[in-house]
Amino acid sequence: MKKIIFFKIAFSILVFSLILHNCGAKKMTSIIQVDLAPAVTPDAKELTRVTDDNLQNFFPVLSPDGKKLLYHTIDPSQTGSKRSHIDLKTIGTQGTTPLLTEGCMFPSWMADSKGFYFTYAVPSKPVIAKSRIDQGGINYVSANSNGDDDYSASFLKATNKILFSTKIGTDYQLCTMDPSGLNFTLLGAGDSPNPHPNNKEFLFSKKVGNFSQIFIYNLETGQQTQLTSGDFDYVHPKYAPDGKWIVFSKREKNKSGTQISSHIFLMDVNGGNVKQLTTGNTWNATPSFGVDGSIYFSSNAGNSDTKRSWDNFDIWRLIPNL
Repeated sequence: MKKIIFFKIAFSILVFSLILHNCGAKKMTSIIQVDLAPAVTPDAKELTRVTDDNLQNFFPVLSPDGKKLLYHTIDPSQTGSKRSHIDLKTIGTQGTTPLLTEGCMFPSWMADSKGFYFTYAVPSKPVIAKSRIDQGGINYVSANSNGDDDYSASFLKATNKILFSTKIGTDYQLCTMDPSGLNFTLLGAGDSPNPHPNNKEFLFSKKVGNFSQIFIYNLETGQQTQLTSGDFDYVHPKYAPDGKWIVFSKREKNKSGTQISSHIFLMDVNGGNVKQLTTGNTWNATPSFGVDGSIYFSSNAGNSDTKRSWDNFDIWRLIPNL
C-alpha cells in the first residue's frame, strides 16, 4: 500500500500528468509554450512570485499571524516517499527552510502559528501527524491510520476537532477526531475538507456524476449544500478569513477525460458572484487565502527548460478585487 497511496490529486495538461497521491515513480513530461507568469483578470491585482526553484510546490498555507508560509514540495527526480517534503518560507525574506523530509505533505497551521498538522506517508498506511516549526520532529495524532489514506487534516475550531479525509474501501470519506486522536467519526463521502473560520461547517469536494463539485457540510444539521454544477471539476475549496468568500480551482476536461486547464476562481458562500482570477496558458491550482486577504496558489508558469522531464510548480500570490 505504501507504494501506491502517496498522492491523490491529478494534474494533467496536454501531455503533462502528475498524480499527487501516488508515490510510485511517474515520469513527468514537460509542457511546451507555457506563459512566463500566470495572467490575471480584472478581478485580481498585484501578482507576485513567492518561490522560484526547480521543484514542484503545492498547497501553500499562510500562518494565522501572516508571517510564515508552509507548502508541500515534490521532487520528481526522487522516488517513493523521498519525493515529498514540507518547506517553510518566512514572508519578506529570501530562501526557504526544509522542515520535514521524506513522506511529509499537505500541511495546515495550528492557531498559534507554530504548530501544524500534516500527512506522514512513510508508514504502510499514511497517518495524520503534527509538528512544530521551532522543534521539528514527527508526532502521530492517532496511534494508527484511520483508513487506507489519511490526509488533508485541519483544525475545526468550532467543534475542537481535527477534520480530515481518508479512504475506506474504494471511496474517500470525510472524518473528524479529537486532537488526542480519539473518537474517530465518519461523516460521509467526500475529500479535501476545509473548516469555516468560526461556524460549525466546512467545505469539501465530492464527485457528482463524472465531475467533482463543491459542497458545504453543516455539522449542526448534517445537511450538505451543493455550491457548484456543470461539466467541470471544482476542487480545493478554501474559506476566506472572514468566511464570506470561497477560493477554488476550476478544471476543464476534453472529450477523452483529460484535464486541459486549471484556473483560480472565487465565489461567495452561497455559490454566487463567481469571479475568475487567473487566465492564460498556465496551470494554476491548490489556492488558499492569507489572513491579509491575498490568495496563494501553485502555478507551472515559466517552464522554459526543455531538457527537464517534468514541469516545476512555484508558489504565487495575488490580491482579489472584492
